[in-house]
Amino acid sequence: MMKNTTTNNITNLLPVELHSILIGIMLSDGGLYRSSSTANTRFEMSLGGKYKELAFHIGELFKDYMTNLVKSLEVKGLNKVYINYRLKTRSLNIFNSYYDIFYRLNPETNKYTKIVPENIIDLMDPIVLAYLIQGGGNFDKGRNRVRIYTNSYSKVEVEQLATSINTKLNIYTAVLLDRKDQYILTIGAKYLELLRNIVTPHFHPSMLYRIGL
Repeated sequence: MMKNTTTNNITNLLPVELHSILIGIMLSDGGLYRSSSTANTRFEMSLGGKYKELAFHIGELFKDYMTNLVKSLEVKGLNKVYINYRLKTRSLNIFNSYYDIFYRLNPETNKYTKIVPENIIDLMDPIVLAYLIQGGGNFDKGRNRVRIYTNSYSKVEVEQLATSINTKLNIYTAVLLDRKDQYILTIGAKYLELLRNIVTPHFHPSMLYRIGL
């Protein structure tokens, strides 16, 4: 395994590549769960049936931290039964620092809410962007651009995320109002080839359609 490195505000890191993978997944659909401030943290993720290959790929990446492998579960909808693929790590100290940068206590609800880390510019790299797009990206064929759905974050957080991509990877990333108080990122046709060159080596083949390949 690769050696750990030091990153601002994070200690006791995952191996370098897995560290970036987790950051990218957490920026999209990943979740970290901690029962109390003194408890250890687990990483969880749930993917829909059409993302089976990606789910097992991520499960393989995190298998050293898991007791059970990826599970398929039936989820009953109104008129249909859906298959979800879920993975869950053990609760471990190594995930605590990631919880600390990704979650803030909301004083109004007294619950922890996922945020874009304040030091995202220090964390951004090609692997982070690749897993962010695999989790929350979409290729807009009509306008030859990639959209990244960041609707759950505030405008300021989405702007910080855009700045981190612009600054660290030299890919111009715009912030676009998607609907009331919800913002997404867009990477236009001018930067599409550069984006593909940077992130394709870190994509699972089943997800390349999200960058139009």
